[in-house]
Amino acid sequence: MTKLKDEFTRKQWKSCCGKGCKKCDIAQAYIARYGRAEGLERLSVDRAKMQKPTKKGPKKGKKKVKA
Repeated sequence: MTKLKDEFTRKQWKSCCGKGCKKCDIAQAYIARYGRAEGLERLSVDRAKMQKPTKKGPKKGKKKVKA
């Protein structure tokens, strides 16, 4: 995982195709820092981690307490 992952929002990660296109700021940042081959490898690893759904809401098994 790289420090570049934290520089972009989750919304930006969801719109990233991960192919290294010219219009994607995320892909261009990885290519600029690590070069084309290594940058795209790191991009795919970080992209997979960032596109996993986040856990929000109450945990299963917990009951709401009514007053």
